[in-house]
Amino acid sequence: MWICLAIFAFMLLGYVFADKLHTSSGVIATAVFALVAFSGLLEKPSEVLTVLGNANVTLIVSMFIVSAGFNRTQTVNKLAGLVSKISGGNFTRMLAGYVLLTFALSQFIPSPLAVFAIVSPLAAVVCKENNISVSKVMFPIVLTDVGTCGSIPVGSGATTFATMNGYLESYGYTDYSMALLDPFKGRWLVSILIVLFSIFIAPRFCPEQPSVTVAEAESKAGKKGPAPLDTVREFLGVAIFVLTTVCLIFQTKLGLASWQIALAGAAILCITGVLKPNEAAAAVPIRIVMLIVAALSLGKAMIACGLGDLIGDAMANALGGTTNGYVIGAVFFVVPFILTQFMQNQSVQNIFLPILILTCKSLGCNPIGPLILLNASTLTAFLTPMATPVIPVCMDAGGYNQRDLLKMGWLPSLVIAVVSVIVVMTIFPAY
Repeated sequence: MWICLAIFAFMLLGYVFADKLHTSSGVIATAVFALVAFSGLLEKPSEVLTVLGNANVTLIVSMFIVSAGFNRTQTVNKLAGLVSKISGGNFTRMLAGYVLLTFALSQFIPSPLAVFAIVSPLAAVVCKENNISVSKVMFPIVLTDVGTCGSIPVGSGATTFATMNGYLESYGYTDYSMALLDPFKGRWLVSILIVLFSIFIAPRFCPEQPSVTVAEAESKAGKKGPAPLDTVREFLGVAIFVLTTVCLIFQTKLGLASWQIALAGAAILCITGVLKPNEAAAAVPIRIVMLIVAALSLGKAMIACGLGDLIGDAMANALGGTTNGYVIGAVFFVVPFILTQFMQNQSVQNIFLPILILTCKSLGCNPIGPLILLNASTLTAFLTPMATPVIPVCMDAGGYNQRDLLKMGWLPSLVIAVVSVIVVMTIFPAY
């Protein structure tokens, strides 16, 4: 137990202080994976290797490739052109168009930073052409980008349930499992509120003019990327993405495992030439994969040595053995939300996942609601530049300072917290 606790502490502290140690959370995760393999905590070191071939890991990697195939098409550019045409210079229509475009892309692209890098230069050009201050536009875009990321079961959102089920399995709590549509059921209302807030309310809290010098985001627009696909591959890129998503939704009726569907989609994209081999490889975020692999392997070790039960019991005692699901949900939203403002949200989620699952196991309650709330809380990350990498970029593009972030972000944060806890814990009661 002491050895396992030491590795667990190394993982938590490593995620918190990775930047100061001049390393990354991915390197820490890889070290954790290696420590578990050499620690003797598992009966056979080879048991650690089963995590790499885990069905959930295969699904996640495959869906990143499928999403990259969609992103390789010209669909995004066509949508952006349509937004500019429809808006006709009207601020609200223009903002609504880019907010909706951001919402759509954030379902397909698992990186808020990548989505903002696509949308912000396009929005900056339109702002310049219509004499609109970028400070009124960039925060609503990033609010939608981060707050609604993966809220619909397509693209990266189709992997959330698999990731959570992998953690539940690794930490020995298989009494419950998350379905594909569960995260959507818990987050759809909040996502709609975020989109509406971004269009109609957020601009009122934004500064009239930039508080600091604005980065020339519009200079990035129009830069040449890879050569456009031919007509056949353009069609295939969109069709394979749509077909893969539909098959995932109806996978139980098809009699196929989720990972089989996603893997087939990824393979077809590469075979048909929609993605080149190097593009498919580049689409897989090794850091995120290693974060998941490290947590899964350490979970096996914690269960094997009994440390998992010990941590769960301690957290359950701290909650006073409450059976109030709203209290449980609020704790696992508010505490990660606070920490997310001071360290990267992915690290916060990976720190709290084992604590949450082990606590719910000790309390004997349904972990599905708290897991969805944990995910939502770490995506309510826009009050400080430390919360997620896209926020500093947004600050440069919109000319914001820290005071602006707090002024613009406090109300949506409050709304997201209250609505999320009430909705999620009503749909997925703890008991």
